[in-house]
Amino acid sequence: MIMVDELRRYRSGSWCHLTTDGDIEELHVFAQRIGLKREWFQNVRVPHYDLRPSLRRKALAAGARFVSAREQARARVAQRSAID
Repeated sequence: MIMVDELRRYRSGSWCHLTTDGDIEELHVFAQRIGLKREWFQNVRVPHYDLRPSLRRKALAAGARFVSAREQARARVAQRSAID
């Protein structure tokens, strides 16, 4: 499942995360579909793309599911447990 969490305010503006609890390639395909470049992918601790509000709306319209940051963390833990 492709997930988007809530927007957070930073000095540089508002951002959220686009992540998946599935295959990373699925995340890349989805990201490309909404206009993200592969080089924007961040794989430090939590594989994700950062989204500004306009791209967040686009991701949700394209089928990403809104989840809280807590739900997103639970999904990642479950994903890691399934791999181990």
